[in-house]
Amino acid sequence: MRRRVIVGATVGVALLGVLAVAVVLGGGPPNETGTASPAIGIATPGPAGGVPEPAVPDVAAAPGGDDARSEKSQPVPPGGGVPGSIGRDIVRTAQLTLQVADPTTATRGVRTAVAAAGGEVAEDQVDNTGAWLVVRVPAAGLDRLIDDLAATGTVLARSGRTEDATEQVVDLDARVATQQASVARVRALLAQATSIGDIVSVEAELARREADLDSLQRRLATLKDQVALSTLTVELRTAPTPAPAAPPPGFGAGLGAGWSGLKVIASGLATAAGFLLPYLPVLAVAGVGVWAVRRRRAGRRRGGPGPEGGV
Repeated sequence: MRRRVIVGATVGVALLGVLAVAVVLGGGPPNETGTASPAIGIATPGPAGGVPEPAVPDVAAAPGGDDARSEKSQPVPPGGGVPGSIGRDIVRTAQLTLQVADPTTATRGVRTAVAAAGGEVAEDQVDNTGAWLVVRVPAAGLDRLIDDLAATGTVLARSGRTEDATEQVVDLDARVATQQASVARVRALLAQATSIGDIVSVEAELARREADLDSLQRRLATLKDQVALSTLTVELRTAPTPAPAAPPPGFGAGLGAGWSGLKVIASGLATAAGFLLPYLPVLAVAGVGVWAVRRRRAGRRRGGPGPEGGV
């Protein structure tokens, strides 16, 4: 009996030893799927074989790892995550023609409405027959200003025009940035120049590039100003003056019409007489010649003596 107990104990110790060796060689006890669990926190050699880098934990193994990783890798749309929030640079111009009773009073009303809209009057011209103004207003308030002005008179004409200047603004922005970097490089070269010749040459190049940069910045500022402030041309016209009423027909009207006709006829006859007067002497000479020839022919037919006499 004692021998069996000793043999059983020996076999148990041997099995425990084999199990311990298997655990050490396999990197840990087997998991539920029958595969060894990987060691956590074991240092791995760096990419260049230098200082070891700590192992990166598996994100997928964390609770909600796949969802968290997909949310972190989701790209954020431009404009603060609001789709379609990218604006366009639009240049707007409009024309409005109104018929008003008093151009001077209407001009004051236009100035008041433009000031209330946050704009300004760029040009104006006022006379007795009407007025003409060019105003600049913020693009967002252009339509409202046109509606307000249209209510102050009779609209004769109304038109508008839009132009997309987004590509021009983007192009000028890029060119300005490039030119600014170019100017900065030339200024760095100027700081490193030592000889007089190098300094003069670099300064000339710097002046040229700064002039180009100023020109691009002015063009960009003008274009952005046209985008920010829309142009509205307002024309104010007075109502046409009605024609005077014609007098009713009657004896006096007939007499006046007859007298006017007689004067027209007399004027025509006088004109014809004045036209024919220079030709009267010529016609008289020609008539006398024709009369003399016809008289001589008539005397020959009667057989009488000729005009020179005879037996």
